[in-house]
Amino acid sequence: MPDYSNLPQELLVEIFLRLPIEDVVKSTAVCKSWNSVIKNPAFISTHLEKTISSTNTHLLFRVCPEGVIDPEHYSLRFDNEDVDEYKQLHFPSNKIGSFTGCFRVAGSINGLVCLVDDMRSYVHNFIIWNPIIKKSVRVPSPSVTFTSHGAFDAFIGFGFDSKTNDYKLLRFVELHDDEAEVEVEVEIYSLNANCWRSITHIAPKYGIILKHPKTYGNSFVNGAIHMLACDRKGDRDRNIILAFDVSEEVFREIPLPNCLSNDPMIELLKLLKYGQSIAACNWNGNEGVKQIEVWVMKEYGVAMSWTKVLTEVAKRVRRVLFFRKNEEILVATEDGSIASLDTKGQHSKFFGVCSSVESLTGYPVVDSFVESLVLLDKSNVL
Repeated sequence: MPDYSNLPQELLVEIFLRLPIEDVVKSTAVCKSWNSVIKNPAFISTHLEKTISSTNTHLLFRVCPEGVIDPEHYSLRFDNEDVDEYKQLHFPSNKIGSFTGCFRVAGSINGLVCLVDDMRSYVHNFIIWNPIIKKSVRVPSPSVTFTSHGAFDAFIGFGFDSKTNDYKLLRFVELHDDEAEVEVEVEIYSLNANCWRSITHIAPKYGIILKHPKTYGNSFVNGAIHMLACDRKGDRDRNIILAFDVSEEVFREIPLPNCLSNDPMIELLKLLKYGQSIAACNWNGNEGVKQIEVWVMKEYGVAMSWTKVLTEVAKRVRRVLFFRKNEEILVATEDGSIASLDTKGQHSKFFGVCSSVESLTGYPVVDSFVESLVLLDKSNVL
C-alpha cells in the first residue's frame, strides 16, 4: 500500500482543496501530518475562499412542523427554480438543546450558524454551530444578566471580522429603568478569544426596537450588523437603523425611508439582507386591511436609494423570509407554506415545504449558506 503521509505539504493542500468537504474531514484521521495540514487555520481560510469563489451558496432552511416532538428541522437547498433539497442537516439536540423549546437563528456566515436561546425568558444560551463538520461552540454567559442588571431587552447580532478572521456576537442591551434617559449596556463576544468584553463606552444611548416575537434574522452585510433603534433625545422620536462595523467596532446611523422614520408601529418592522445592502419589511394598516410593504436600499448607505418593491396583503403573506439572488422573495404564507414571490409579476411558486408560522419560537428561517471547515481547529467544541 503506498505511503501518502510523506507527500509535500503544498501538494497535500492542492489535493485537499479539490476533495468534497466530508472527505477532507475524514482525512484528518489518516495520519498526524494530514491532520496538521487540514486543521491549520491558513488551510481552513484558503478552503473557505475557494469554496466561496468556485461554488454557488446554498439556502439554509429551518422549519418547525406542527405537532412533532423534535421541532427543529434544518436542511440545505439549491437556490434554483425549484429550490431542490441538497442535504438534510442533523441538529444535535442532545448536545445543544434549547432551554426554552426552540432556538432563534441569529444568522449564517461562512458555514457557521448562530443559535440564540432567548425567546421566552432571561436565558443566555448561545451556540455557534457548523452543521457540515458537526461541531459547535457554546458561548460563555455574558456579563449583563437579569441577576446583575434587572429587567432588560436585548438585541443579538452575529458578524464576521475579516481583518482578524474572527466571528463576533454583538449584544446591545436596553435596561428597563425608571430614568428618562435610555440606559444601555453593550458587549462583544469574540470566538477567537472565547470571551465577552464591554464596549458600552462607544455605544449610542438609543432605545432598541424588537419585533415581537423576536423573529429578527441575519442583518450582517457589508461588514456590519444592523439593528432597529430609536433616538429619543429631547423632543425627538426618530426611528433609525444602527449599523455596527464588526472590524472597526464603531456604530453609525443609516436613515430609514421617511415614512418609516416617524412610524409609531415601527416594532412591526423587520430588516433583511438585500444582496450587499439591506431591506425593510413593514406591516401596516388596521386589522381589516393590514398590508406588508417591502423597501430595499438600492445603494447601501444612501438614503435617497430606498425603493418600495412590494405591497402585499398580509393575510396572504405572514412572514417575509429572504431575498434570493434573482430578487424574488421567499415568504411564509398563512397556512405555513414557503413560496417564492416575484415582486414584479406577483406570481408565487410553492415547494412543498411547510412550517409553523404562529408559534413564538417555531417560525421558518431561510438564510444563505456556504459549506466550510470553520471550527475544525477549535478545541472547545461540543
